[in-house]
Amino acid sequence: MSHQVFDPVRILGTTPDAAARLLEGRRVTPGEVEALAAIYYDWRAHLRDPHSYWVTVGQAARILRLSPVVVKQLVDSGRLPHVRHESGVSLMRRHDIEDRARHLHSA
Repeated sequence: MSHQVFDPVRILGTTPDAAARLLEGRRVTPGEVEALAAIYYDWRAHLRDPHSYWVTVGQAARILRLSPVVVKQLVDSGRLPHVRHESGVSLMRRHDIEDRARHLHSA
């Protein structure tokens, strides 16, 4: 499993100034930042970003080399960890999906 550095700006997918406003200058945990991302993350702006923190079902399908239907089934069954964005879109941590892809394709 890869080691990830806690970077609220990357998790929120925004500028440092916007992240500071959202976090109100408080010390926060990764879970708190991810909860804010489920509201404020602009996933549409990151659909072509190969380094985004979050990926959608379609992006995860490409990384995993599976169909979007299969990835959606994995998400819906709880076999792929995700957060539900306020828009209804399932977001998965890119590093989790990339780790799973390495595992799938090394077997």
